[in-house]
Amino acid sequence: MFRRCCCALIVASFLVSGAGPGVLRAQDEVAKPVDRYAVPEGDVAAILEFLKGLETYRPTTTEEVLAYRQNARKALETASTRIIKLEKDQTSEAYRKASAIQLQLGLADVQAGNAETQSGFYQKVLTHLKSAKSLTQQDLGLAYTFGQVVEQTGNIELAKEAYGEFGKVFSLSKDETLAGYGEKMTGIARRLDLPGKEMKIEGTLVGGETFDWKAYRGKVVLVDYWATWCGPCIQELPNVKENYDKYHAKGFEVVGISLDSDAARLERFLAEQKIPWACLFKEGAGWDHPMAKYYGVMGIPATMLLDREGKVVSMGARGGELGRQLASLLGPVEEAAKATP
Repeated sequence: MFRRCCCALIVASFLVSGAGPGVLRAQDEVAKPVDRYAVPEGDVAAILEFLKGLETYRPTTTEEVLAYRQNARKALETASTRIIKLEKDQTSEAYRKASAIQLQLGLADVQAGNAETQSGFYQKVLTHLKSAKSLTQQDLGLAYTFGQVVEQTGNIELAKEAYGEFGKVFSLSKDETLAGYGEKMTGIARRLDLPGKEMKIEGTLVGGETFDWKAYRGKVVLVDYWATWCGPCIQELPNVKENYDKYHAKGFEVVGISLDSDAARLERFLAEQKIPWACLFKEGAGWDHPMAKYYGVMGIPATMLLDREGKVVSMGARGGELGRQLASLLGPVEEAAKATP
């Protein structure tokens, strides 16, 4: 039945065109493949439609991926440049979209640039955000990625400033999602400022009791953001347990902050693994746990190691680094073994 229908359609097409079998007129030539990366000219609306198609396109084959890598950046540069030349209203959605694209494309130069280059680019991003009538997800992506790039290059002071200022801007958004990310970016700035300073921790433990942070004064404490569904967190757990067993008698403590949502699953896991340390948890919170939002934790595992004075001495004490830090703060394992009855 399917083959008969197809044949009928083919015959009908020939009848409508007036061409018989074996006759192919110029207008009936097989259409050439559309060039996905060919930017329209002279029409802002058409260019915006082109950008929309490019943004939603997801290459699947190896050839498509290679073509995307070779052509997408140039297409974005061309499209955004044409919009900026054609669009007279600098507050319009089209103009702002084009400006955001050009700033995003410039992030590669930020990564390779020096502190002065990064600072200048930061001012451009901040101006772009502050001039918006209404912030967008694209603006959020630009702001967050800039912060990440600068942080990864080691320019922590600029990263703190950027996250802090971006957080203020987005927190004023009427969009609840964007405002929420504004709060988180403010938290990231707070977290980046932790080294050498005391840390604030409060909340409720898994069993429902109020957590007493004061009870940890004078201890060396590992604050560990984790979740039962986090593979790297679970892989790191044996290392934390081993160091806890070695150094607990000398004053080492661990405080877990679970980003789980399911209390039953978490309680079951803690019982099965026989976790001996305290764990903060808020039913249904997940990534929105108050302590995760307060310090802008957007990736786990995330750890902070505090010395006996309560000041953060390490922001990445995992694996062998945790043991090295504890040996420095509490003395080598041999001493811990002698001191243990």
